[in-house]
Amino acid sequence: MQRNVLRLPVNQYGRDFVVGDIHFKTTDLYKALKAVGFDPSVDRLVGVGDVIDRGPGVLDGLKLLGEPWFTTVAGNHEDMLINAYRKNPEARYSAHGAGWWATIDDSSKGMIIDKLASLPTVIEIQSARGLVGVVHADVPEGMQWSEFVTRIDDPQIKHVAQWSMQRVSKHNREGVPGIWRVCTGHTWIPRPLRLGNFLALDCSSGGEGPLVLYCVQDDTIYMEGRPVSLSSAEVVTEQLQQLEHTLADLKTMTHANKLIETQGLSVEADALVKQINSGWLNLREDISEPQRLINALHGLSLTPADRKAAKLEQICASFPDTQIKQLLQRLFG
Repeated sequence: MQRNVLRLPVNQYGRDFVVGDIHFKTTDLYKALKAVGFDPSVDRLVGVGDVIDRGPGVLDGLKLLGEPWFTTVAGNHEDMLINAYRKNPEARYSAHGAGWWATIDDSSKGMIIDKLASLPTVIEIQSARGLVGVVHADVPEGMQWSEFVTRIDDPQIKHVAQWSMQRVSKHNREGVPGIWRVCTGHTWIPRPLRLGNFLALDCSSGGEGPLVLYCVQDDTIYMEGRPVSLSSAEVVTEQLQQLEHTLADLKTMTHANKLIETQGLSVEADALVKQINSGWLNLREDISEPQRLINALHGLSLTPADRKAAKLEQICASFPDTQIKQLLQRLFG
């Protein structure tokens, strides 16, 4: 097994959660875990990397690396600190939110670097629903997951794994072939994003946004303890495909006069129909919200310059306590 790959077996007793970039926001992390009823005696938490830098909870963040229920891949921030220390252990490194490093006693720095250097680049989580891959940034577009894992020691592949923003920035929906789900962080987005089977979870980057949790067993993303819809269109499409296969199996079992199998498949098909109906309601909401934002931005573009500030304030007020408001303020505030 490569040192850069960690494989976690099926969790027989609890749940598995994947969390977006923590960046020392440990208070927010523990609030998020409490909100979903995280039980450290049976549940596991996997990080997408960038545990360090920017946030205030330095000591708690470093302690997190030693918790038996927590593991993480290495992000680009861990990589930058490791490289800077190995180049010059005495340098006062403080780039990219690493001012905390100067507060660490010199006798402890080597131990911290060794811990960070031991982190894998890829984590695979086995689950009853399928294999879940965790990597900080991305997988080369079009590359099979198995090839990606095999070649992760290749410097070019590892660079994509820890640094690339291409897939998210281009909204490439092709997904990663050969795996059920891939969880990543690195690229800041106002809401969790689903691109095929690829989940982007960094809605904070050490700033004001919430830490996002993805539960493997539920196939659900949580923000501040509440489940959020991803791309409802993708969810409904998957459910329709499942329904198609189930109905085909049901037809086969009916023709074969297999009563027990037919009853089981009928129940499964009925449950899928209910899920699809529920998903369609979410999809209608997903469609209406972006349209409302587009209309608002169009109105802002037509507003005279001397009234744009007031118009922006009005738009932000119409999206209270949302990531859209924070995004508008970042862009125009």
